[in-house]
Amino acid sequence: MRLTQRALLALFLGALTACTTTLPPLSPSDRHLERAAAPAESDLWNGLEAVRPDNWFQLLNTGPDALEWRLRAIDNATHSLDLQTFIWQADAVGARILERVLAAADRGVRVRVLLDDAMLAGADSALFVLDGHPNIEYRIFNPVASRAENAILREIINTADFARIDHRMHNKVLIVDSRAAIVGGRNLANEYFGYDPSYNFRDMEVLAVGPVASALSAVFDRYWNSPWAYPAAQVAVEPHAVHTLETLRVTIDSLALSYAAESPAERQAAWQAAAQAGIPGKVHVVADAPARGDPDTPERAPVQVADRLRDLIDNAETEVIVVSAYFIPTPALDALIRSVGERGVELRILTNSLAANNHAAAHSAYRQHRRALLEAGTLLHETRALSRDRQRYMAGPVGDRKLGLHAKVMLVDRTTSFIGSANFDPRSLRINTEMGLLIESEALNRAMREALEPDFERANAWQLLLDGQDVIWLSDRVVLREQPAGSFLERIEDWFFGLLPIESEM
Repeated sequence: MRLTQRALLALFLGALTACTTTLPPLSPSDRHLERAAAPAESDLWNGLEAVRPDNWFQLLNTGPDALEWRLRAIDNATHSLDLQTFIWQADAVGARILERVLAAADRGVRVRVLLDDAMLAGADSALFVLDGHPNIEYRIFNPVASRAENAILREIINTADFARIDHRMHNKVLIVDSRAAIVGGRNLANEYFGYDPSYNFRDMEVLAVGPVASALSAVFDRYWNSPWAYPAAQVAVEPHAVHTLETLRVTIDSLALSYAAESPAERQAAWQAAAQAGIPGKVHVVADAPARGDPDTPERAPVQVADRLRDLIDNAETEVIVVSAYFIPTPALDALIRSVGERGVELRILTNSLAANNHAAAHSAYRQHRRALLEAGTLLHETRALSRDRQRYMAGPVGDRKLGLHAKVMLVDRTTSFIGSANFDPRSLRINTEMGLLIESEALNRAMREALEPDFERANAWQLLLDGQDVIWLSDRVVLREQPAGSFLERIEDWFFGLLPIESEM
């Protein structure tokens, strides 16, 4: 169940819940503060630094490529591995990543995993066992107090605490040895890497190598040491005695995607080639500040990323390209979009169509803004679920598998790129915490622009235009006067959510 659907359920069932247990932020005496390890010294990292002492980047444009680099990075960890994410599923891809993380811990690497609690229903036993590994520590961000294993039941019994648990940690980063990092939009599950049998995401990340890794480690530490980052053993339900690390390893092995490990020589060659071809750039880590006290207090709203993105748009000179899975402009962003149009800056947006969207409520909120966006001169495009080139983002035969957009990217003029976890919607801009990289590099901007250009083509995305008072959808073959949908049920769901006053929660 998606986050906002769960939030809606909690809102509707609030009257049925008389009381609930809540959790306060951890007191200073209850918190074990830790710091990231210093950049590791190894033949690999020292060799790469000799080739490229500066920051350099490689675009991870497809799911299979992103998985390959993620596993390669984990396999090369020698001292430390810090992983922060919103979703980590117990599916084939998630299990393979976990198997490699366990292998790193087994060889002595210090592993710290920070997971948001939104999607952890039923996972407590595994987290408790994994946290028992001598080299692995799990923390859960902003956890619910009553930990029913069923996701719906969990929402019901924690309804009275909704104001707190509505605020989620949406950040996504993997940091290896404080030397290299992967930053972007992908969660850890089949569909984000092109391995789901029915529906996959078009997403995007960057591999970042150099001093920026230490800056990302500092941001990780802020969240890791936050009073809302609870040690897993403190909140997770202890499993029965039959659940051990060894039985969990068997389960992981049975689930994991078949994926051949590289030899050390092959990994070394891949890193050297990446360094030689790496794109240089001046980089800034942009991240929201985790709340210290009640996260629902207005003055503690996590708006640092939102403010930076608005400043970038406001200072654009010629062009802004926004790629966002969910695009629901807040009042401040809406005013900025009109201002951009008035001063002649071209704004080009790619978001999901109804058929491609995995989040019907978010689409219903977005469609209320379509006409205003077009009237402001915005060039608006919507990803097609059965796009012509969707095979580039999927592993194996495509068949009738659908594609949805999940990337979060903004390009400003020809010089600046932002890539991270933030969508352009109220949830990312005001409720959840987010993070990303702001990179000043003409070469990276050009590479990202070229990688994204096919996604805007009419064979892959509907182009929306105004025809008088009507919105029309253009593909490479047809013109529609009603928004395209995959089924009649999608239209009903879209209509229903459009009746509800829930846009501020999207």
